[in-house]
Amino acid sequence: MADHEHTDHHADSHGTSLHDTSTATDNTAFTEANRAHWNKSAATYTSEGWQKELLNKVTAFIQTHITFIGVPFLDPASIFEHTDDPDPDPSHPQPQPPRSVRVLDYACGPGTVTSALGAHATEYIGIDLSENMVSAYNRRFNSNNTTSHSSSNSNPSSAVADRADTSDERPPQAHAVVGNLLAPAEDEDLEPNGPTHLSGPEYHDFDLVVVGLGFHHFADVRLAAKRLAARLKPGGVFLILDFVTHAAIQHEHDAHRDLKDAAHTVKHHGFSEADLRDIFTDAAGAGLEDFAIVRMGEEVLLRGTSRREPFMARGRKPKPRC
Repeated sequence: MADHEHTDHHADSHGTSLHDTSTATDNTAFTEANRAHWNKSAATYTSEGWQKELLNKVTAFIQTHITFIGVPFLDPASIFEHTDDPDPDPSHPQPQPPRSVRVLDYACGPGTVTSALGAHATEYIGIDLSENMVSAYNRRFNSNNTTSHSSSNSNPSSAVADRADTSDERPPQAHAVVGNLLAPAEDEDLEPNGPTHLSGPEYHDFDLVVVGLGFHHFADVRLAAKRLAARLKPGGVFLILDFVTHAAIQHEHDAHRDLKDAAHTVKHHGFSEADLRDIFTDAAGAGLEDFAIVRMGEEVLLRGTSRREPFMARGRKPKPRC
C-alpha cells in the first residue's frame, strides 16, 4: 500500500489515466519504473517518523470505518473461541468454525491494509508488482518462515512490521505473490481478466478486493476497476483507499526531494467523488452498485510538507437477478 510520495500501497502501472493517450510501450516503461522504485523503497518503507505517523492514521481510519466497507467481516473476539473438544457436552451449544472471509490486497506493499483488517477475515492474498514488497509482506505475516528470519535484519520495514503484528489481531492466513493483473493484453499471456498464472480459483471469488494508496499509480484506472471487480464473488466489495484531488508534485515547490523523485510513478493527483462514481459504476467497466465514499476529514503530511486527505470509496458487485 503506498508509495514514497505516500506511504503505503505503492503500485504498478496498471493502465492509462482518465485522459491519458499513452501507448502500450509507454505503459510498459511506466510499469518498470514503478517496479524499480518500489523494489528500492521496500527496505525503508517505514523507517522515518512521517511514514509511521501516516500508516498509523491510515490504519485507524480503516478500523474506525470497518462497517462502511460493507463486508460481513468476522468478529475478531470470537474467531479464537473455537476449540476441538474431544468430548463436548451435548447440553451446551458448541462453537462453530469461523466462516470464510477472503480478501485480495492488490498492490499490497508490505501489508498495511492486511494488517489493519487483521482477524476480521480468514484469508488474505496479496499481489504486488514489486518482488521486494512481496518478500516484505510474506516476512511480516509468516514469521515462522526461516527465510524471513534470516533476512529480516537487513530490512527495517519488515522489522517494524513484525513488531506491529504480534497481537491476536494478526490475520489468520496471509500470503503474497508477484503479479500484475492489469497489464495490457499484448504484454502478457492473459486470460480475460489477468495473466494465466493468476487465473486459478484461489485468485477469484473474494469477499473484498482492496487497493490501499495505490490507485493513483495505475495508468488505466478504468481497466483496473474492471479487472479487479471481476475477481469478486457476487455481492463482494471493491474498495480503494487513496487521496482526494490535490496539486501535482511539480507545483509543490516546498516538496521534499524524495516526493519529487517519486513523482514519475504517479499517474493521478488524487480523485474527485464524481470521477470515482463514474469509474465504479460504468456499466461497460467495473459495473458496480452501492457506490459510497467517506473522507477522513483531516489531512496527513508526506515528508512533513505535502498535505493529503485520504478517503475510502467502495462499490459492490451485483448479484445475479432471478
